[in-house]
Amino acid sequence: MNVYETKNIRNIALLGHGGCGKTTFAESLLFQTNAINRRGTVEEHNTQSDYNEIEHERGTSILATPLFTEYNNIKINVIDTPGYDDYIGEMISSISVVESGLIILNAHGGVEVGTENAWEYAEKYSVPVFFAINKIDMDQADFNDTYEQAKQTFGRNTILLQYPLQIGAGFNSIVDVLLQKLLVYPQSGGNAQIKEIPDSEKNRVDSLRSELIEAIAETDEELMNRYFENGDLGEKELNDGLRKAFISRQIFPVFAISSKMNIGTDNIINFITNVCPSPEEYVGRENVEGKLVKYDVNLQNSIFVFKLSSEAHLGDMTFFKVCTGKITPGIDLINEQKNTYERLNQIFVMSGKKRIDVTQLNAGDIGSTVRLKVTAVNHTLHDKSFNINFAPLKYPNPRIRIAVVPKTKGEEEKVGMGLNNLHQEDPTLIVEHSAELKQIILYAQGELHMATAKWRLEHRYKVEADFIEPRVPYRETITKQAKGFYRHKKQSGGAGQFAEVHMIIEPWYEDAPYYPEVTIRGKELISLDWGGKLEYVNCIVGGVIDARFMPAILKGVMEKMTNGPLTGCYVRDIRIYVHDGKMHPVDSNEAAFKTAGRMAFKEIFVKADPKILEPIYDVEIKVPEEYVGDVMSDLPSRRGVILGIDTEGRYQKIKAKMPLAELDRYSIALRSMTQARATHTQSFAEYQQVPPNVQMKLIEENKKAQTEEE
Repeated sequence: MNVYETKNIRNIALLGHGGCGKTTFAESLLFQTNAINRRGTVEEHNTQSDYNEIEHERGTSILATPLFTEYNNIKINVIDTPGYDDYIGEMISSISVVESGLIILNAHGGVEVGTENAWEYAEKYSVPVFFAINKIDMDQADFNDTYEQAKQTFGRNTILLQYPLQIGAGFNSIVDVLLQKLLVYPQSGGNAQIKEIPDSEKNRVDSLRSELIEAIAETDEELMNRYFENGDLGEKELNDGLRKAFISRQIFPVFAISSKMNIGTDNIINFITNVCPSPEEYVGRENVEGKLVKYDVNLQNSIFVFKLSSEAHLGDMTFFKVCTGKITPGIDLINEQKNTYERLNQIFVMSGKKRIDVTQLNAGDIGSTVRLKVTAVNHTLHDKSFNINFAPLKYPNPRIRIAVVPKTKGEEEKVGMGLNNLHQEDPTLIVEHSAELKQIILYAQGELHMATAKWRLEHRYKVEADFIEPRVPYRETITKQAKGFYRHKKQSGGAGQFAEVHMIIEPWYEDAPYYPEVTIRGKELISLDWGGKLEYVNCIVGGVIDARFMPAILKGVMEKMTNGPLTGCYVRDIRIYVHDGKMHPVDSNEAAFKTAGRMAFKEIFVKADPKILEPIYDVEIKVPEEYVGDVMSDLPSRRGVILGIDTEGRYQKIKAKMPLAELDRYSIALRSMTQARATHTQSFAEYQQVPPNVQMKLIEENKKAQTEEE
């Protein structure tokens, strides 16, 4: 295929909520530009994107799919992205490598969660956005209401360029405000026949055109002066002003389409080629120092890896954006993160599952190669003498977790390798081999995301595993002071073991006063790996315990702190005074004092009014107004504490605190009670004491588990 200069490349992400018609629109775009000779359908499982078996099974986009077409000597790279926020990582990766975003709105769904997610990340990456209101051919469509929702949510510079003449099954005509013409489509869709606007629409077109001209003029002082002088703008001024305002994200045009009927696709294609910026005109890509690097073919070579995939029919693939220079097959580049060479033996452009060899890709283009040895998502590759490192993508925190257990004993390593492969392909899937919980924990964005991971683990990597409820990383601490001692005495034939340790323990907190009845000889404040502190205070006088045994006592205490007396969880925020003891000139050794220290701590701990702490998370729930009551009344039943509520566009944002134990299944409940129209984010806040009834239950469960193990 042709090698395209940077100025002749357009990179577009198809964005929007699940079910809005992105995949069907992609088919129409490819068909309209002769990249395919027949349009597939989602129902028949023969579209260029959504080609994966699990996408066929679930009937929705799950993976971001790069496509491309050529039109009027312009190469158009299109990435069809999933719309459900469970797969938000795929959308973020895609937005980060394009210069324009087309957000498709469902004419009977309006602005939905996926719509707002797309807008938020397009704004974050400074990507210009235009809208297409789709499914106008459906009887329940409401174009005007959908447009008003968009304008209310995304601002007054969300401007109509087109609107449908009729809505429903008879939809075949679009009024073009910019051209002041009526676009009439044949039954099969395709290219419009241009006609005069009916008299009944002229007043509306005049009003919308004035609104459009004013919006464009407001973005440029020179245009504003001409508009005031002449009361209008010329065709060239209008088109140039629209392009400039769009690229600078000052105007967000709105089109009318029917993906299914291939109506309006021609207008979108013309907008992409004539208005959307090339990579050359874009702000550039940010490096780790926060500076923007322009897409420039004259600089040395560099690429940014934004996606990995592993498919049975394609093999393992690496997807990248050429940031600078020109990439050719056989080129050797240094991986900045791994400081090792990678060779790109072959270079492809992808259109769904079809890959085409190319001889060169210039700065700004999107390509792929077979999976590289050490390269992962977010890695920068560059020429040896080129000092560059692009900023990594940042993904939202996971919202759900599960424990993964192999169905066949002894296959833990196989399960771990499969999960690691999933993480490499999708960084929003996070794998933790938790020594604390003694489980493999998989973190995901939601229930759909988790189900997809399980499916891919079983079908792609042939790993059979059960997904079970994960344990909660509780903590143990004390609330009052307690004293005691432990004597360890053991005799077996020859040399024995002897150690006696007297200990006081009390809660530790910042600036807590010290126990007055001891003489402090030394102290050590230890920041624990699992959070909190341990302060170890040496109060030994008269040499009753040799100084060389003090570290052994600490080791014994630490050993028990990793396996708390109540539930086996970590212990935190304790101050320990070792103030007395005994030793034997022959039988005392480090092992004996380690045991005495561990047992003294264990016995005294249970006398110090111990409490179990649980992880508490800050939660933000974004919910349509009509479901606020249901969500707020549900939170107390999950031990949630409501902190406040704010308005954000058409949504309410509820802020709350909730225990992790209640959060693990919350995304399912939230989806159910809001018809999948709400979403939430969560981040760790603090540890708090569990209620007494919960503490009793946890202690009993731990006793039962220990009995079963014995």
